[in-house]
Amino acid sequence: MITNYLTFTVDDSTYALDVDSVLEVLNFSNPTAVPCALPYIEGLIYSREQGITIVNFRKRFGLTEHEIDKRTKIIVVEVPSPKEDDENHITLYGLVADSVQDVVQIFEEEPVKDLSSPIPAEFISSVLKYNESAMFVLNPSMLFKEAGELNLGEKISKE
Repeated sequence: MITNYLTFTVDDSTYALDVDSVLEVLNFSNPTAVPCALPYIEGLIYSREQGITIVNFRKRFGLTEHEIDKRTKIIVVEVPSPKEDDENHITLYGLVADSVQDVVQIFEEEPVKDLSSPIPAEFISSVLKYNESAMFVLNPSMLFKEAGELNLGEKISKE
């Protein structure tokens, strides 16, 4: 089985998201601040007439700050509603990445085991070997779980 992943970097580590969960990649623009938000929530932006909660990956996991530059991107991710009665709804989140690399195809292979991760294991769905190094495949539902409890972004119906 072949799976397509969008790869990106944060703090010299390579991360990936299944392309089926990625809506778009945007150039970084300053979000509108949200009062009383969690420290790693940068604020809101609007794209395609939808509110998108912006999560700073570095702040989320206590990594060192990095200056925003022309390579900094916002990856817009669709996350299904965790509520059973909202199965047709998704919420949009933007994840700030140092840079976006490429969409890669990974053939089903053995995951890398016993590899230390710069972020907690609960946020990683698997670790794969890519270009002779580790690629951490993220679990979007876990990554945005706390932010979703605040319901900052607009919900949209998935049709």
